Amino acid sequence: MQAILNRLFGKRRPSSSPGDVSGLSSELSHGDIENYYLRIIMDCLRRLMVPVDTVSVGVKPVGRGPTGLPAFAGYLRIVRWDAVLAPVLLQNLPVLDAGVRKVVDASVILEHTHFDGLWVQAHGTMPGAPTALVGMPAQLVRQPSAGEGRGAG
Repeated sequence: MQAILNRLFGKRRPSSSPGDVSGLSSELSHGDIENYYLRIIMDCLRRLMVPVDTVSVGVKPVGRGPTGLPAFAGYLRIVRWDAVLAPVLLQNLPVLDAGVRKVVDASVILEHTHFDGLWVQAHGTMPGAPTALVGMPAQLVRQPSAGEGRGAG
């Protein structure tokens, strides 16, 4: 672990352009970068109180980002369906993604890589998965937010 921290936060050599991935990133293997992103995603899931036995998380390289830097994506697979947790997790994916991006944006890792986001999968053959539609979007009732629904005066 100390070796990874030294590589991530050690003295960096300036790169000549955004597409030039020499310097710090040349010292990091894809495995180091994947592990770093994985730890960020797992920490965000822990803060959302998602039990670790309900999801499987992985990080893989997905090519090049818009600036030419190596791009990585997180993969979140729901492996055990919980009738309460799984819908809440799916409903809060924007919160999870924003939390991961906030930590990644504050990290030194984005100077040398590009985070492509989270990909989520919930397949129908997992234990406890619904076998029929549970609700239709037309049945949903929109709740007004705190500032809505009040008269202007």
